[in-house]
Amino acid sequence: MNKHTLAKWAITTYLTTHQLPLINTQKLPPHLSQKGACFVSVYVNGRLRGCIGTAQAFEPLYQNIVRNAVAAVSSDWRFPLLTLTDMAHLKIEVSVLTPLKGYRPKSLSNLLSYLEKNRPGLVLISAGRQALFLPQVWQQLPQPQDFLTHLCLKAGLSPNTWQDKTTRFSTFNLQP
Repeated sequence: MNKHTLAKWAITTYLTTHQLPLINTQKLPPHLSQKGACFVSVYVNGRLRGCIGTAQAFEPLYQNIVRNAVAAVSSDWRFPLLTLTDMAHLKIEVSVLTPLKGYRPKSLSNLLSYLEKNRPGLVLISAGRQALFLPQVWQQLPQPQDFLTHLCLKAGLSPNTWQDKTTRFSTFNLQP
C-alpha cells in the first residue's frame, strides 16, 4: 500500500464509519512505519477542499497520513465537510516533508535570492504566530516577495513582517 492509497482508504473508511480506520501494519512498506511528517491536501473537481498536516515527525508516517487525511476532510475550518458523493471527484496529494532546517538570512536580498533559487517549503514564525507554505505554493506565488507576503497574512501578521529582524524561518523540501 502506498501513501496515496492509504490516504484514500482512510478517508473512505472515515466517511463511511465516522471512525479512524484500524491499520494492519504488516501490509505496509517499511518506510511508512518510520517516523514522518506530512500534509494531506484534498481536491474536489480540481478545487482545494482541505489541507491539514504536521511539520515535524513525531509518529510513524502511516499514522500521520491517516490522521491528516481524515482531518483534511473533516476538520479544515475553511471548507465544508467532504461527503461520500465527493469521493468520485476526489484527488488526494500527500506531501511528505523532510526535517525542518532553521534558516537565518544575512540580509533581505539574501533571503529573496535563496528563495528564488531553491523554492523550498517555508515556515515563518513571528510574534508568537506561525504559518507554513508547501513548496507547491510557488506555482501560485512565483515571486519571493509575494510568497513571503502571503505567508505573513496566513499567519495573521502584517504583510511586511517577513522583513523584521526578529522573524524566524525554517525550510524543508518534499520527500519522493
